[in-house]
Formats: sequence, structure tokens, C-alpha cells
Amino acid sequence: MRGYILAFLLFSLSAMAYLSFPLTSKEHFVSLKGKEFILDEKRFFPMALNYILSLQTDKDKIWVAPYSGYYAPGNFKHRFTTKDSSLMNLKADMDLIKEMGFNTVRFVGIDIVLDEKTGGQSIGANYVNDSNIYFKLDNDKDYERYFSALEDLFRVVDKAGLKVIFLNKVLPDVRSTEDHLLKMAARFKDEPALMAYDFFNEPLYFDSPERNKKDVFETVNRWGKIVKMYAPHQLSTIGLEGIREVFEWDPNMLGVDFVSLHPYEYEPEQVRNEIYWYGKYIEKPWIIGETAIPADNDSVSYGEQVKFARKTLEQSYNCGASGYSWWQYKDVEWQAFHANFMGIVNMKGETRTKSPNISITGTPKPIVKEFQQFNTAKPKGDCVFLPNYYNYSNHKDCRIKGMLTDTDGSRIVGGVILAWNQWWSHSYHTITKEDGTFEVLGDFQFYHWMVSATKHSMVRGDVLPDTAHKENGGIPTMNLGTIKLEKLPFIN
Repeated sequence: MRGYILAFLLFSLSAMAYLSFPLTSKEHFVSLKGKEFILDEKRFFPMALNYILSLQTDKDKIWVAPYSGYYAPGNFKHRFTTKDSSLMNLKADMDLIKEMGFNTVRFVGIDIVLDEKTGGQSIGANYVNDSNIYFKLDNDKDYERYFSALEDLFRVVDKAGLKVIFLNKVLPDVRSTEDHLLKMAARFKDEPALMAYDFFNEPLYFDSPERNKKDVFETVNRWGKIVKMYAPHQLSTIGLEGIREVFEWDPNMLGVDFVSLHPYEYEPEQVRNEIYWYGKYIEKPWIIGETAIPADNDSVSYGEQVKFARKTLEQSYNCGASGYSWWQYKDVEWQAFHANFMGIVNMKGETRTKSPNISITGTPKPIVKEFQQFNTAKPKGDCVFLPNYYNYSNHKDCRIKGMLTDTDGSRIVGGVILAWNQWWSHSYHTITKEDGTFEVLGDFQFYHWMVSATKHSMVRGDVLPDTAHKENGGIPTMNLGTIKLEKLPFIN
């Protein structure tokens, strides 16, 4: 009897080990070696396009379809009332994305709906009469409907020759979302099309509670361990807004395989300047996870969009990026010019892929050639330091200056200083120089400030503009003196 019990225990432990660390082949999975992605023993540079998905249902099955906003009103419904038509249109889009020079898609748009009272989760799908039906993810049947839909999606993507970064939002304070991640990882651990899980999209904007770095460190490390344990051949990432995430979601302390940055051009040359900072101060592998400028070939020419893509793609590659992603697949109608025309496909005319397919609404813009022709095997050039790196907009109306050091007095280079107006509605940031000094300049009076550096603590405070003294060119200046930051004791 004792021998039987021992044999049973050994069998159980072996089964648990297999489930946690399956002995699947790494063939066709994307991995990391240093800061380079590897696919089938060759260097792989993800050239990604962001693509919005939706879910459809007939009240029985759930299936994945392209986002309705990629189609003119009335042109969407007849295409996606059946699973077959949805997958056919999705296949056409994926084939076109591949032909336009991309090898990866980042999928967004499928959001888990959370019941704030119970922590329960549901998934919403659009019914033929344009109403939403919600399936509670608290039973095996509805989970199977959802996972079957994703399975079909991955098959389509795989046949197109693409890899997937999948936004699967996990919430820091809701453990049920971690349970969902675990189920996802366990179910799709053998799916080679799935390159990486993206845990969160831009916490600077979409994570409202103020958090300290230790809590963020522990939370993200826990998420990363779930993927490592249940899907060891897949990777994890997190979508950060950019430089300003360093105050809480410090990229060098996050327990993900690589970080994804989302810089946009709010000030002149902001994107290339931010990329320079990533290359100097981010130690983990990093990619551009989103960037774009809009172009309708009227207010903004297609040529300007081409020039932006060329410059930022070159700067990313030369500064050490492991990949590059554009936002997004197609133009939309979101009632704001800046968001409407960032697509690389407009909504005019029709396009057919090389393989037999149904027609795709829209026509690729000239920017496509930048992705088709970019050589990801060429030697790296110079990571360009631009003249406005320390003051993007060259403002000279107000200034806060000071110096950042460690507690031992060592100067901190590459630290970040952010300053706001009185109502916290507008802000500017800058970077500390080689001697640890900084000057953040703006076109309004500053009242509030915050400083930090990667792997260091954060300090914040307030200033009063009437205490400013005119210095260097008559600019009203407030001097914060020397600010000391502690090194984070919980990371190497």
C-alpha cells in the first residue's frame, strides 16, 4: 500500500510539473537572446501594426471580427453576421498587413468587463441587431466559447505568417484578472503564433491610483511569473506611455521580458528625443509599441507621415530598439483629427491582396513603402542627439532648475523632472544633464513638480511663482537646489 501511495504521489507531482512546465518544442516560438528576438534560430525584428478587434455572437457561438470602426456605417453589419464571413474579412486584413511589410500584429479591443462589486468578469460580443450580449466568464462553457474564438483568430494570423502581441489587461488591484491571465496562458501555451502577452496599456493614463514603485514592482513581477510558469515559450510585455512612466512604472524594474513604449509627437521632435532617452537609460529589451502622426493628405500630407515614419524607425533601430510598431491599421472616425487619420490604410476605394480574397475597404497610404523597404539586418547608425533634447518646444517664459544626486552625492544623469501649471492641466518635462543639473522650461507659470530616475525613488513638491528671480535671458527662475534620490533597495 505504501508503494502504491508513493507511486501515486510521484505521478501527481510529474503531472503538475508537466502542466506548469510543458515539454513542448520551442520551434516557431519567438524568444529573446540578450536584447534580440529570435525565431527559428534567426534574428527577428518585430515590425508590428496595431489592429483593433471586436467580438460577434449569434447568442450561441462567439467569434472574432475586425473592428466595426474600420468600415463606413452600414458597411460593417452585412459582413460579420456569420463566423465564416468575419474570419474571411479578418484573413484578408492579415494577408494585406503581411504584404505591407509587417511581420507582427498587436491586437487590442477585446476588453474584459469587470463587475466592481463582485470582481466577476464578463466578455461582451455584438449581436446582429447591434446590441451587446455579455457572457460571464465564471463557467467552463463560456470560457470555451471565448477561447475557441481566439483559437480561430490565431489560426488566421499564423496562416498569414504573422506573430501576435495580445493586449490582455490585468488590473493591479483585482486578483480575478490574474486568474484570467493564468487561464489564458495555460490554454494557449502551445500556440506559436502568440509571441507575447501585453499586460497593461499606458498606466500613466489608465491606472488612476497613485502607486509607489515597490508596489508596482511586486505586482508586475507576479504577472510575469504567471506567464513564465504556465506559458514558458511565450513572452510578456507592458505598454508604457514613455519617459513619464518612470515616476511609478519604472521600465527597468518591471518583471516583463521586454517593455513597449508609446511615444507621440505632442511637442516638436518629441518622439525621436524620447527614443534617444530609451536607448541610453532603459536596460531591458524595448520596442516602440505605438507611435504615429495623422495624415489625410489635406491638412497633413502623406509625405509628412512618410517622413515621420522614416525618421522614427531609423532612430529606433539605431538607438537599440528590438522592434517597432505603428498605430494603427486603418483610419477611423473618432471625431478628432489627430486620432482619425493615423492609419496606414485610408477609407477610400478598395484593395485586394495578392492571394484570392474578398475586397478590403480602403487603400494603403504611401507610408507602407517605409515598412516594406526597411532593412532590419543592416548595421546600426548613430542614435541622434537632437538640439532640443532638453527643451522640446524651446519655451522661455518660466523655469525651474536644480540638481539630482544619489544619497551618496553622485550626480544622476538621465533623471526626469516634470512640472505643472497651477491646475495640473498642462505640464512639461526635461532630463538631467551629464552634471546632474536640470532646467525645465515652459510657456506658463509652474506650481507643482516631480522628479525621479530609473531605479530611484520619486520626490515631489510645490513652488510659488512670486518667489522667482530673473536669470539667464531674463527668464523667471525658481531654484530647487540639490534633490537627493534613494536607490531602490528591492531591485539590483
